[in-house]
Amino acid sequence: MTHIITVTNQKGGVGKTSLAVHIAAYASMAARKKTLLVDMDGQCNSTFITTGQPRGTIGKTVTDLWDDEGDIAFQGTRFGDLQILPGDPDIGLVGKQPLRAGIEALRRLLDREFEVIVIDTPPAAGVQQLAPLYLGGLLVAPVEPDLLALQGLTSLLKMWRMVAGEVPLGLALVINKRILNSTNQQMVVDTIVGSSFGKHVLPIQLTNRQLVANAMKQGMPVWKLDPRDPAAANWALVCKQILEMHETPAESANKDGKDG
Repeated sequence: MTHIITVTNQKGGVGKTSLAVHIAAYASMAARKKTLLVDMDGQCNSTFITTGQPRGTIGKTVTDLWDDEGDIAFQGTRFGDLQILPGDPDIGLVGKQPLRAGIEALRRLLDREFEVIVIDTPPAAGVQQLAPLYLGGLLVAPVEPDLLALQGLTSLLKMWRMVAGEVPLGLALVINKRILNSTNQQMVVDTIVGSSFGKHVLPIQLTNRQLVANAMKQGMPVWKLDPRDPAAANWALVCKQILEMHETPAESANKDGKDG
């Protein structure tokens, strides 16, 4: 059974693409699983980071999923055996089609014998963000601990409850860009952990480090750039935990909604 991991958040700048790339890289390079990264974001940042090309080199993109009679082709990356379905700046055009069409388009990936499919979505709510969730699996949301992030998290959790009421969809919240000596950030983290969704927060927090940006620029995961850095080890541990998580029954989402 293919493990679907959708990385999303309705707030930009929280490290969504960096986390998606690292999860896919860990699945492929460390866990040795046949892994596909799907770039659903029109900015195509996952494509650029993993291939060094803004739109890939194969001519095929994620928009080809909406063509029932067309072929789907995947591209190799700089991250070992990891493959990617490149992004397309024009994906917003197919995003205007009905949600059902988006779900059926993405389901074409499920017969390609990948063990893990990681989907990087745009921050804007719409078909590109919502359709992948209806494949089930796991929703992973990086959360930057600030007050604006709390507002975005409320909308995200509402969306998760809605989808998880229809398909088995687990939830993992990853505290990212943590500044350890920030009192304000600590207050936000305590609020999230103390909420009814606190059980979905992973115990390891990712700090705000230049290491991540440097690794992405050089086309490698942080644990390859500097294996001795404790922050790099934390990124690997978070990716490992996410891969080991199982689907959560829809009843869990309904219970969370009642508690919250």
